[in-house]
Amino acid sequence: MALASLCAAATVLAMSDEEIRAETNRIAAQYSTAMAHCQTLQGNDKQVCVEDAKGSQRVAQAERDAKLLGDADHNYQVRIARADADYRVAKERCNEMRGDAVGICKIDAQAAYLKAQQDAQVKRVEAPPATSTDETMPRR
Repeated sequence: MALASLCAAATVLAMSDEEIRAETNRIAAQYSTAMAHCQTLQGNDKQVCVEDAKGSQRVAQAERDAKLLGDADHNYQVRIARADADYRVAKERCNEMRGDAVGICKIDAQAAYLKAQQDAQVKRVEAPPATSTDETMPRR
């Protein structure tokens, strides 16, 4: 476990302010490109595209934070961001359907979302606890 903490600490130290800014700029550029593409679409395709672009941005930001801080909570936030993005896109896709299929689709999307949230919580609980410096210090 001490090795895992050391690796996490090394990851935190591995990202300089310049690298963080570069990653933030890359995320913003990808979002702008995706949104520009969405503007070329119409109707529900445009709405699906917009939700996908927003979700991808949120996931990328959560991944950046997890990479920077490297703790179980931020890894959990990445999983939740992915689940949320998938859910929002799925709900928009349901709007393409007609009749009873819309309601069934939204129920299925919500069920998948709840399962993804539960899976993220399980992985958060199962993650090895971060060791504090007190645990790595030899006992007297």
